[in-house]
Amino acid sequence: MQSGAVSGSFHFMHEIVFAGAHLGQDTRTVPVGGGAQVGNHLIRHWAEEGRFHIIVLGSGPGADWDGVPNVDYHRIPWNVPGSNGVLTDLSVRGYAGFSRQFERGVTAFLADLAGRRDPRGIPVIHNDLAEAGDFETIHRLGFRQMTIFHVDVVDYTASIYLRGLISTPMLARTFRGMMRLGVNRILPDVLRLIFEKQEKCARYSELIAVPSSGMAEIVRRAYPWRTRTDVLVIPWGGFAEPATAGEAVAEEVERIKESCSLNGDRPILLSLSRISPEKGQDLLLSALRLWEKRERIIPEVVICGASAFIHGKAYTRRLHRLAGRLRRIRVHFPGYVTGVRKAAFFSLADLYVFPSRHESYGLTLVEALQAGLPVLTTDHRSARDLVRDDFGRVVEATPAGIYQGLRELLRYSRQELAAMGMEAQRFAYRLRFGTAARRLGDAVEDLLRAQDELTCGRTIG
Repeated sequence: MQSGAVSGSFHFMHEIVFAGAHLGQDTRTVPVGGGAQVGNHLIRHWAEEGRFHIIVLGSGPGADWDGVPNVDYHRIPWNVPGSNGVLTDLSVRGYAGFSRQFERGVTAFLADLAGRRDPRGIPVIHNDLAEAGDFETIHRLGFRQMTIFHVDVVDYTASIYLRGLISTPMLARTFRGMMRLGVNRILPDVLRLIFEKQEKCARYSELIAVPSSGMAEIVRRAYPWRTRTDVLVIPWGGFAEPATAGEAVAEEVERIKESCSLNGDRPILLSLSRISPEKGQDLLLSALRLWEKRERIIPEVVICGASAFIHGKAYTRRLHRLAGRLRRIRVHFPGYVTGVRKAAFFSLADLYVFPSRHESYGLTLVEALQAGLPVLTTDHRSARDLVRDDFGRVVEATPAGIYQGLRELLRYSRQELAAMGMEAQRFAYRLRFGTAARRLGDAVEDLLRAQDELTCGRTIG
């Protein structure tokens, strides 16, 4: 794919490399998560405005990029025995193997590129870090690097696996000490992917982009040499999916009502994300058991999403067992939804519930606000940035916390909830993905401008 004409006010199209292990997958059918969605939208936004010519490195077939001007897609080959080529079905060990294969592939591609081109003028953007190229080697090759943190894996480990018993900064400092002593070399590769990879990312990335102020604070505390100017807070906002015309959505709403036997006499609670332990759907179902024992209002509950990544399938089975223990509340599992069907579920719902145990931002939470829904969310990294009392609640990530939030919000009539949804929509109007894409693009151009000035100074000297 060749570079297209430069549009707008850009007089020279810089080339960049955008590497992401989940890129190139068909996000309409493969639930790879929000990081891939953000990466895809960034690439398309920059390509369409003619800001950059983008060399995209991903793991999937990349059919989305066929014929897209200013995008040159390269698939990094990988093969994990027993995976059948399905990225989201990998085990812990399998995903670690995939991550190392992608790391080597990206690094080799960049080494070859550096042999043909001046690497100082081609910034590399890593779309997440655990599967990224070798940060130290890429630095030595001469490339300037920027990393987008969709998940702070050290913070995730502290929150999910260690249940907050050790803080993220303490974990990062402990591993830093182990690296100084050389002890890290004897650790399992999974742990090195978590801690050593993030440590090197923090050392060799000139800029780190995070989606929330809470996440930025954690990164700066864990890696104290990072500053306010090189950890950029860029909330992603939300992006509307194509083919969500009103008539098509209305027809899909009727099909859903018929298939789920929804007659409209009960409030509908919607949760929408991949099925994975950190997303906390079990907390919602446990809260509903409390609800059945104490409350008279009986809602309908819809949990959209498909099992994905480590522990996903086992967790899905657990959710179905929990739902089966409910006696009065019906829980529907319609699977992975996109496009018109996703918009229809937003249209049907009275309240959006986002029960994550750990979340860096929450793209579907923003989508729910933009769709005009009041929200109930747990206190994750971006919750206080996105939710206000006039259209939602932020609660503890426990069944009791979610139960209390439901109790506060479902005391309102459906008409009152709809009015709160209008407030949510007004708030979310300013949360536009295009704004985030422009800010991040400006940061990339600042890197390029600084390099151009440095190169010019050396030439004059």
